[in-house]
Amino acid sequence: MRMLSLRQLCGATTLLLSGQVALADLGIQAQNVDSLKSAAKTVAAPMMEFYDKNQTEGIPGKLTGTWYVAGAMFMTLIQYWQASSDDTYNSVVSHDLMFQSGENYDFFSGNYSQWLGNDDQMFWGLASITASETGFPEISGKPTWTSLARVVFNMQAARWDKVACDGGMRWQIWPYQAGYTMKNAISNGGLFELSARLARFTRNDTYAQWADKIWDWSASTPLMQTDRWYIADSTSNEANCKDAGNTQWSYNYGTYLSGASFMYNYTNGDDKWLQRVNGLLESLIGTFCPKDKGGNVLSEVACEPIMTCDRNQIGFKGYTAMWLAHTAILVPSTAARILPVLQGSALAISKQCSKAPDNTCGLRWWEPTWDGLTPGLETQMAALAGITANLMYYKSTAPNTIDSNPDGKEHQIDTHEDETPNALHPINTGDRAGAWILTVIIVVAVGGSVGWLIKS
Repeated sequence: MRMLSLRQLCGATTLLLSGQVALADLGIQAQNVDSLKSAAKTVAAPMMEFYDKNQTEGIPGKLTGTWYVAGAMFMTLIQYWQASSDDTYNSVVSHDLMFQSGENYDFFSGNYSQWLGNDDQMFWGLASITASETGFPEISGKPTWTSLARVVFNMQAARWDKVACDGGMRWQIWPYQAGYTMKNAISNGGLFELSARLARFTRNDTYAQWADKIWDWSASTPLMQTDRWYIADSTSNEANCKDAGNTQWSYNYGTYLSGASFMYNYTNGDDKWLQRVNGLLESLIGTFCPKDKGGNVLSEVACEPIMTCDRNQIGFKGYTAMWLAHTAILVPSTAARILPVLQGSALAISKQCSKAPDNTCGLRWWEPTWDGLTPGLETQMAALAGITANLMYYKSTAPNTIDSNPDGKEHQIDTHEDETPNALHPINTGDRAGAWILTVIIVVAVGGSVGWLIKS
C-alpha cells in the first residue's frame, strides 16, 4: 500500500476535520437552555442574511414573491427575543414591522392590497399581538402594537361573509382573485386566534364573542369536524360549504389550538375550551408527529415525504411549534403531552441543520443529517421557531395582558378607523356594507383587465 506524504496526510486530516466541523449538528441538549439559545442564534444569523438578500428592491419587510412570510418571520423573531433575551434583531423587526403597517397602519397598503388574501393580512396581525404579549418595545410617536392588531381585526371582521354559507371568512378578498369563492381554515382559524388573543390581552369581551362566533361557524362546516377533531383545508361557497379540501396542514390545527388555549385561559378554565384544546391537541400530534418518524417530531406530512413543500408550507410546522408552547403554558394539563414533541423536534432540528459550511437547515427534521434541500429563509425560520418553542416552554412566562403590559394599551387609530367604512369598533359589530362598496370600486377600476391573480 502506497504511503501518504506528510503534506498529503496533513491535508487529508485537515479536510476531514473541517468536514466534521461543518457537518456537526447544532449541539442541542433538550433540557439545556444555553444549548438551545446557542443553536437558535446559529440558525437566526443566516435567516437574516436570506432576508437581506430577498427584500424586493430593498423595501423593508417586503420579500420577493411574497409578503406575509416576512410578517411570520417577525412574529418568530419577536417570540425568539422574548424567550432568549437576544435583542440582536430588535431594531430591524421594530422598524420593518411598523413600516409594513403602511400608510393607514392597517397592514393593507395600497402597494399590495389588490392581491392580498385574508390570511396574508392576518399574519401581520398575529405578529403585532405577539409584540404586545411579549412586551416588545413600543415606538414613540407610533400606534401601539395592540392598536395595529386591532385594526387588522376590525378590517377582517368587516369582511365576515354571510352572503354564502351563512358566515365565514373567504380566502381571498377581491372577486377577481382565484380562491375568492373558497372559505379556508387558515383565514378563519387565524382570525379566531387573533380574536382570542386580543380578548385575553385587552380584556375586551367583544373579541371573545367573535372568537366564539368564528369557532361555532367553523364547527358547523366541514372545515372543523369536532366528532373526530379533523380540520380540512377549505370548503367552497358553490357547494354551500358542504364539501371539503382534505389536505392536512399543521398550521390549520395550530391556529385553532392556539386560539382555544387563549380562550381557556381568558375564561379562567372553562371546561368547554379544555375539551376543545384536548381534542385538537391529540389530533395534531397524531397527524403531524408520524410514528414512523419517531412519533415526537413535527412533520408537514402532506409534502415532506415527497419533498414538494413550497416556501409557504415549509414554515407551517414552525408556527405550530410556537403555538404548542403557548398551549402548554396557558393550559398546564397539556404540558406532559406537548413537551416530548417540542424536545423531540429540537433534537431533530439539531441534526438536520448540518449543511456545510454554516450549519444551515433542510426541511425534514426527522432525517439524521441535512436532507439536501437548499436552505432558505423559510427553512431557517421554521427551525428557529422549533427551537424557540422550547425556550418559551422553559421560560414559562405567560403572555402579557394589558395589566402586565400597560404600555400596550389599545386605542383608536384616527388616520384609519375613523375614516374607513369597513372598520369595526371592538364594542360594536357595525355596518359591513363598506367592504362590498370598496370591492365594487376596485373591480370597476380594473375594468376586468387584471385577470386572475394568484396569491404567492
